Amino acid sequence: MNQNASFTVVESLSRSKYGDPSLGDDRLVVTKDFVAVLDGATDASGASYDGLSPGRFVAEIGAQALENLAAEASAIEAIEQLTQAVKEALARVQSETVPIFAPCFAIILFSNARRELWRVGDCQYLLDGKGNNPFSKVDEVTTKLRSLIVHSYLAQGKTIDELLQNDPSQNFLVSIYRLQASLCNSPTEPFGYGVMNGDKVPEKYIEVIQIPEQIKSVVLASDGYPDLRTTLTESEAILSEMIAKDPLFYDIYLGHRGLAPGRESFDDRTYVRLELGNGA
Repeated sequence: MNQNASFTVVESLSRSKYGDPSLGDDRLVVTKDFVAVLDGATDASGASYDGLSPGRFVAEIGAQALENLAAEASAIEAIEQLTQAVKEALARVQSETVPIFAPCFAIILFSNARRELWRVGDCQYLLDGKGNNPFSKVDEVTTKLRSLIVHSYLAQGKTIDELLQNDPSQNFLVSIYRLQASLCNSPTEPFGYGVMNGDKVPEKYIEVIQIPEQIKSVVLASDGYPDLRTTLTESEAILSEMIAKDPLFYDIYLGHRGLAPGRESFDDRTYVRLELGNGA
């Protein structure tokens, strides 16, 4: 344990794809012991849990649970505590509309006491500018399939502007997204993946990254930044460039969705950069 560990939040941003923070599914949590990015799964069904989208609802529950997490908790203990909180919340609150994505979130968390990062799902990190942030196998398949669908419509004569107004790929993918839920926290290879949804997360999906002593800068982010960089300015600039060049997110960067009326980006995005002190 690093009892004298210290860190400073240098810069941060959490913004929804619609621009309005209240409509996003991401959450940024900063306490004296932990910093976490929680990325709730986007759901377009209109399902509501206590007035919140499915992803936002469970991300809020996870954020509240983090406030009560013991400073010395291990990664396994932390994930189990958050999982239990989500399980209990989903047992209390139901939605009249069945969501396309069952309520869930990805998370990456910095432990000040343990000088570790803990990750479940597809959130991102950089340590002094370097990270390991691969696509999951299931996301590789679904985003390539969406790219194929968009390319096919363009080949039929549809324009990018027309598809930005009405992206038919989403209708094709709904059944796949519903089916995909069976792979959440499943040990099935190669498509099983970890997620926070109230079910037990297999230890193989709980990633623990030790932060070497020489590291001074730690960046945590949701997957709303396709090309994460050390500074917020750089990350935002690259995102803006991608939006300008490929607003459907089907070519330069393969996303689950592109821009649409009312959206300023393809996904919610959250970024936080920490500077680790000498004791950390």
